Amino acid sequence: MPRRTPRNQIRTEAAKPRRQATWPRWLIVGAIALAGVLVAAVLLRPSGGVASGVPWVRLGTDDVHSLAFPGPSADTLLFGHHGGVLRSGDGGRSWAPLAFRQDAMGLAAAGDGSIIVAGHLVFQASRDGGATWAPIDADLPNLDIHGFARSLSDPSLMWAYLAEGGVYESTDYGAAWTRVYEGHVFNLTPISEVGQDSLIGVEPFRGVVRSRDGGRTWDAVGEPPASPVTSVAATTAIWGDGSTIAAVDDDTSFYRSDDGGATWPAPRV
Repeated sequence: MPRRTPRNQIRTEAAKPRRQATWPRWLIVGAIALAGVLVAAVLLRPSGGVASGVPWVRLGTDDVHSLAFPGPSADTLLFGHHGGVLRSGDGGRSWAPLAFRQDAMGLAAAGDGSIIVAGHLVFQASRDGGATWAPIDADLPNLDIHGFARSLSDPSLMWAYLAEGGVYESTDYGAAWTRVYEGHVFNLTPISEVGQDSLIGVEPFRGVVRSRDGGRTWDAVGEPPASPVTSVAATTAIWGDGSTIAAVDDDTSFYRSDDGGATWPAPRV
């Protein structure tokens, strides 16, 4: 997660006589650069805003990282954070913790009960729905993994996003890896499209993005329900044809769309 820079503390001394301020060149350049970043954030951020969606629940964790649907059902979800994994069996209305208590920046779950968790120096797998865990050997440059996904049609095909940047691909169950994208796309999530597997993720200033070539190129797919979105997940339904998308913003508010991201309504009571 990007760290927030504390505000500058400006002090004045009224007792001293005023004199013309001399600004160092580095400070002037820094101020101009900061202004450019703020303008870009305003102009490029998704226009939907919080008002376009109603949160189903606030999870109350200290951080927000990963979401996953273990199978085709939209009722069961997994949510990963620095302190472990939460599970919901009612579509996101209520949540309970799993036995896993390590960092879960990325989640990849399958309908057979297997779950893979990746995070800060964490790369582990469970074959029994999260009851027991074992480490995975990998030749990645490091194990500071901030995003992880596994193909829906080929369990040997995986992707990982590292904190230092870059999306990596493995075709042998996570042993050997190759970098396929140099940018920053976190919360990698596999989706099904007609005739192919694709990926969705979250990219700074672009919101939810999609790749149809194994993470090599990415296109924006629409406005998220809130800004900034920090976690996203999708069911295995065909994208845009009844697929359910779940998202969490940096206020830990949970949102859900049942039409491929077109609308984000409040939960039915």
